[in-house]
Formats: sequence, structure tokens, C-alpha cells
Amino acid sequence: MRKLFLLLSLFLSLYTYSQEFTDTTFSVRGFTCQCKFNFNIEDDNKIFDRSETPAHYPGGQEEWKKFVKKNMDKGFKGNHPVEVRFEVNKNGDLSAFLLLNKAPNQKYEEVLRLLKSSGKWFPSVQKGFCVKSYVRLSFEL
Repeated sequence: MRKLFLLLSLFLSLYTYSQEFTDTTFSVRGFTCQCKFNFNIEDDNKIFDRSETPAHYPGGQEEWKKFVKKNMDKGFKGNHPVEVRFEVNKNGDLSAFLLLNKAPNQKYEEVLRLLKSSGKWFPSVQKGFCVKSYVRLSFEL
């Protein structure tokens, strides 16, 4: 009985160890991104500034430009650059928005509204794994 228990324990620990990640395919608005999703919570503490594949809007730069053109409020006077940094977590959610320059508050709020309404992004990929990362963007309003 004891040998059976030890054998069962060994099998369960090997199974658990082998299940620390799963292959994941993100599908957003007809675009897909593949990476391994790590279940180890300790890895969530790392945030990448640069990665092998940076986080991006589904469909890439062209789709992002279309989204901005369609959804950006065009009623602002003057022309000010607005530079922001935000996190894209390994699920594709955006958070931790930070203004990087001295742009007018009203224009920063418009950029935040736009980013929050953009939905999920594709996460960064590092060594085949989905990872949390920073994204920096500039807008002219």
C-alpha cells in the first residue's frame, strides 16, 4: 500500500510539473497570436521593456492607425504631443497608464479613453512565452 501511495505521489508531482504552461492562441477581431501561457504566478512580477515580439494591437500598425483615426476626438485646438507608457499583461489587458511628457490633461484623458476602449492587445512574447511588458506610444493632438 505504501509503495502504491509513493508511486501515485510521484506520478501526480510529475503531472503537475509538466502542466506549468499551456500553448495558447489569442484570437481578437479575426487576428491570432500564439504563445505559451505560464501558470507560475512568480513569473508575473517580471515586466519587459523589450522582448522578442513586442505587445501590439491585433492586426498590427495598420489596424491601430484605422482604430485611432475612427475613434479619436478631433475637436482639440492646437497641436500637442502626448506620450504615454502602459502595461500589457500576458492576458492582453492594458493597465498602469503613465503620461511621459507635459501634455494638457484634457488630451491625456482622450488618449486614455482611446486606449481603454481599444480592447485586448496581443501580449509580448519572450522565448515563446506570453509575458507582461511596457508599451510606449506617441500621439499628436
